[in-house]
Amino acid sequence: MPDLTPIVNVALVLLIVFMVVTPMIREGIQVETPEAEAVEQLSEDEQKVVLSVQSDGSMYVNLKPVQLQTLEAELSLAYRGNEGRPVVIKGAHNLLYSEILALMNVCKEIGAPSVDLVAKKLK
Repeated sequence: MPDLTPIVNVALVLLIVFMVVTPMIREGIQVETPEAEAVEQLSEDEQKVVLSVQSDGSMYVNLKPVQLQTLEAELSLAYRGNEGRPVVIKGAHNLLYSEILALMNVCKEIGAPSVDLVAKKLK
């Protein structure tokens, strides 16, 4: 009978890796969002295209880092197949109102009917 120990070891290591990586993929890019009282939980289906902006200005479309110059093209590419759904903007708490409006304008340019803004619930 063949020794199954190496196969079992590999399977357990893969299981542990998936258990650690899966929550990180679901959460996406970590951003210190502002707090609000009226916060609704978005379903996973509503979070197909997420534009994350960190406090240092670095931007991500889903998990891919993008530059301001290529934002519209990258966002448009990520939005394909998700037409009719809102784009989720996960912006840092210290972003200027004008910066958020500019991002919302880019979302409008690619054809998104609306934009959802992410916030933490006040404690």
